[in-house]
Amino acid sequence: MKEQLQGQLGRYIDSCWNEQNIGVLGQVTANGFIRNLNGIRIAKNPNEMEAHMKVFFTAFPDLEISLEETEIKENKIFLLWQATGTNTGIYGEVGATGKKVKINGMSQLYFDEIGKLFREDVYFNELDLLQQLGYTLAFPILE
Repeated sequence: MKEQLQGQLGRYIDSCWNEQNIGVLGQVTANGFIRNLNGIRIAKNPNEMEAHMKVFFTAFPDLEISLEETEIKENKIFLLWQATGTNTGIYGEVGATGKKVKINGMSQLYFDEIGKLFREDVYFNELDLLQQLGYTLAFPILE
């Protein structure tokens, strides 16, 4: 099973994310696939995941994810990763900044008994990403 999960991980990171081949997503994920980002459910099926990925592909056409550390335990994979890219497209509703970003994060991937990815929990510092794009925090209004 470990070799099968390593293969699925490679297809998910390399094909789906780094090559932006969303067609592979259906081959590596289960129908009930869910993705949680910093504790918030952002996709509850592969179609929603495709839409979520397209947001990043539009904003960062040169997006690249590199794996820093990988640990496989039973049907789970724990990842430390780094993502880099240049914001040359719209990110949500905001125009391109032209700024390069580099963020580090951690993911937990869960696979079913046939090796399909059914859940991903992703954690990264969104504030760091936004600050690299040029956003700043305003002081809170205390009145």
